[in-house]
Amino acid sequence: MRNTPGILWRVVLVAALASAARADVVRLKNGNVLEGKIIAETAKELRIRTASASELTVPRDQVAEIEKGEAPFEAYKKRAAALKEDDAAGHHALADYCLEHRLLPEAIAELRRVLDLEKDNQAALAKLRPLLDQRAQPLLSQAKRLQEQGQYEEAEEPLIAILEQYPDSSFAAAAQHHLALGFAARKQYDMALTRWRRALALDDKLIEAYEGAAQAAAETGQWADAISFTERAIENAKDAAHAARLRERADALRNLAKLQAQGADPKARDASRLAAEARVMMQLGQRERAFARYQDAYDAGSRDPELLKLLCDYNERHGRIRLALEIYQHLVTANPADDELVRRRARIEQLLLVPRAFATRDKAERERLLFRIARSGASFEAIQGALAECTEREPQKAGMVEGTFLVDELLVRAGYVAYVPKNYDPRRAWPLILAFHRDGETAKEHYYNWETIAAADRAILFFPACPAKAGWRPVHLNVVLSALRHATKVYNVDTNRVYAAGTGSGGSLAWAAAVRWPDRFAALAVRNAPLDEVSRLYLRSTVNLPTYLMVSQHALPDVIGSHREAYKAMDDWGYDVQREEVPGYARNPALPELNTKVIAWLESKVRDPYTPRVRLVSFEAANAAAYWVSVERFAPTVFDPDRRLNFRAPLGQEYSPEQMQMIYLGEMAKTLGQAIAAVAPGNRINLVTKHIEELTIYLDDRMVDLEKPVRIVGNGEVIFQGQVQRSVEQLFESARFHRDPRLCYSAAVRVKVRDR
Repeated sequence: MRNTPGILWRVVLVAALASAARADVVRLKNGNVLEGKIIAETAKELRIRTASASELTVPRDQVAEIEKGEAPFEAYKKRAAALKEDDAAGHHALADYCLEHRLLPEAIAELRRVLDLEKDNQAALAKLRPLLDQRAQPLLSQAKRLQEQGQYEEAEEPLIAILEQYPDSSFAAAAQHHLALGFAARKQYDMALTRWRRALALDDKLIEAYEGAAQAAAETGQWADAISFTERAIENAKDAAHAARLRERADALRNLAKLQAQGADPKARDASRLAAEARVMMQLGQRERAFARYQDAYDAGSRDPELLKLLCDYNERHGRIRLALEIYQHLVTANPADDELVRRRARIEQLLLVPRAFATRDKAERERLLFRIARSGASFEAIQGALAECTEREPQKAGMVEGTFLVDELLVRAGYVAYVPKNYDPRRAWPLILAFHRDGETAKEHYYNWETIAAADRAILFFPACPAKAGWRPVHLNVVLSALRHATKVYNVDTNRVYAAGTGSGGSLAWAAAVRWPDRFAALAVRNAPLDEVSRLYLRSTVNLPTYLMVSQHALPDVIGSHREAYKAMDDWGYDVQREEVPGYARNPALPELNTKVIAWLESKVRDPYTPRVRLVSFEAANAAAYWVSVERFAPTVFDPDRRLNFRAPLGQEYSPEQMQMIYLGEMAKTLGQAIAAVAPGNRINLVTKHIEELTIYLDDRMVDLEKPVRIVGNGEVIFQGQVQRSVEQLFESARFHRDPRLCYSAAVRVKVRDR
């Protein structure tokens, strides 16, 4: 009787295999039979894995006969074909068979079919989730590593793969959370908030998502949502101390919402209420908003000494020298015996020399002025702030004005129409919108499409006129930069809030310029404007350029197709892009009804000169710099438009012009110079380059800690490691190089990279 259990087990095993897949059978000369899977065979022996997972080696001379069974995958296909689609139990049994035979992709597919039929089948879900987690976890780990290195764009690919391929895994909520972290790091708070909402829909206990969503809602002024998310975070707090901090934050948010509700009337400028708002914002960590409120309180008449001291320090650091001196005067008047206040005022008076040092072309004069500025004792941050704010201009006529400007590269003058807000104050920097008209339209006619925005008096509008009757063409690309230079020369323009826009061919021109010089603009809005094929090759450089694409539903097919193609690519890359199809309007719509939406969108976008991520695409010196990366020398392999392409058509055939163009574009795409630069943890800059040999990397304390050694890694190799010195000269040199006092960096390193 001792063998009875073994006999019964063998009977059950044989029955199971017969119903699933016939095993290999090895009949021995002594009469015994082995059943299982033959995993190796030689002339002398064979190895068989039995149903109990043990492996046996059998000499060939002891084998009488071998009967090969059916492969598990073949058996799976037969059983799957015989199953009815709605047979949940059958699919579940087939999934078990797949798990037994390590057919894991097939097991996942069968378990998903079971859940499609029986959504609450916990047994199937319990088997499926570990399988998905095994595949999702490495992708999440990869994304975390990339985010730690500041490579938020690259991190999106594995995170999206989790959501697309393994949405039922335990890591789906974490993937949404990390996508949100990436958007928040790039200050795209609306998109971050959407991802955090999705994360919480998957896992309502994810405390990090509640806190992130609350912060994003607060950054966008959605106080009710910020309070709600914070309250939910309290319910899931890690410990009592954490809960106490969250309650304190929730109370601050309620207080701020109450104060702002009291000040809903724009005429109610209560200085004490504004100061109270500022204190709460400071408590919430919103320093920039807090200081803006402190400034509002000062403008409303507050002369509280503590408030004045805070504003003095803030305005000095940010280069608002005249305002800082004005506030110092109030403090000195109230405290004439305070020698420290008098000394501080005298020190920052020297910063009034900064605009002269930036503007002068006389090198000796610039060096003399920089020496005096450096000797003033002002902090480096204050000097940098003064440089960024040295755009004060002469007063200008308000309303609609007309004039001309010089297009440097074409040596022709182009006309323009501008709108200057009625409340224009040349002492403060204003947003600028460069808008380009369509074919068959004048600059003045295009101005009327923007009257809604003009009437708001919140931005300077500048409408260049095409210097050619045929309309805008690629040869007019430099008109965009020339118009920008003229506008910033005449008006006090906030170069961190310059927006490019256009309709039809004017939109195509604005788009083509924006992809080549993405660091010149805070955002782009185009209407019915196709992007030309060469400019499409530069599209990846718009990683930091929010883009709003508008097209009419009855526009030409190539226009609609161009917008859809660009939108899909940019959306897949995780860029900040929006697309809107408008009913009607067969050709180049003015879209006046969208103006309110467009201006609200534009006003939410501000350029960050110290963005942690830069992507540069170029082959020519004219646009070989973006933000804090500048190409000094391309590799010999880079695309050269003057180099003859060596290709031949098949014998007896000729390439058509369209085929020639495709070959040319293909060669260009393969050989464009490319650089991806990212600020990474550990005071490190990561570079990935192609067809580039030498670059200058501009550095600043808002990117890395210049008090510590900096490490630069290029194409996987350490190409620089050491201390980098700040200098006032470098600060002004970088601003002059970019022709923009707000694109200034206090240090620079020139590095060589091994071309990939």
